[in-house]
Amino acid sequence: MMKVRLLAFCAVIAAAAAVAADGPAYTFSMRVGNSQAEQSVSKGGGKKSKGGSTKTKTTERSLSWPVSVSVHGASRPSEDAVKLMCYFIGTTDGSPAMLGEQKVDVKFDEKGGFKTEVASPSEKLVRTTKTTTSGGGHRRGRRRGGGGSVKTTSETSGSRVTGCIIQLMVNGKVEKAYASNPGWSRLAKTNPLPESEVLKIR
Repeated sequence: MMKVRLLAFCAVIAAAAAVAADGPAYTFSMRVGNSQAEQSVSKGGGKKSKGGSTKTKTTERSLSWPVSVSVHGASRPSEDAVKLMCYFIGTTDGSPAMLGEQKVDVKFDEKGGFKTEVASPSEKLVRTTKTTTSGGGHRRGRRRGGGGSVKTTSETSGSRVTGCIIQLMVNGKVEKAYASNPGWSRLAKTNPLPESEVLKIR
């Protein structure tokens, strides 16, 4: 009877040791706040010709997100093993595009906390508006039925950041993930990030 109990006790100890070996003795949490935009707008053009005019509006914009990470537990992984991988997503000439990525080394304080701000590249979007006149030529003539016409067309080019994916990587594994677009949430947990799949989701 004593031998049976001893064997059962050893089995419990072995199972506990296996669990400890399989799982780390620490846990992570990550919080990403609301994005903040930094934007400037400039206007140019106004070039007039006999047939009309051209105007441009350039918007330069970047987005940033506050990020806080904490680790809890009896031990911690080495700081070299913990990183933030940040991917910035938007459009280029109207089509979905990856606009850059950034790697941030995570350095915990004595309480196991880390805070930073992740900022996207600054991208420019240019809107060109062309106005052309034909026929009557002068506004007064058109009012009198001179048959003149005015045509306005606009075209947008350049890039614009619209969102991001942030991965908390520990020893090459995605420990926590954030996606500004809920449709990206499942993909954000994958390493490497399936960029082509992300761009299919608006």
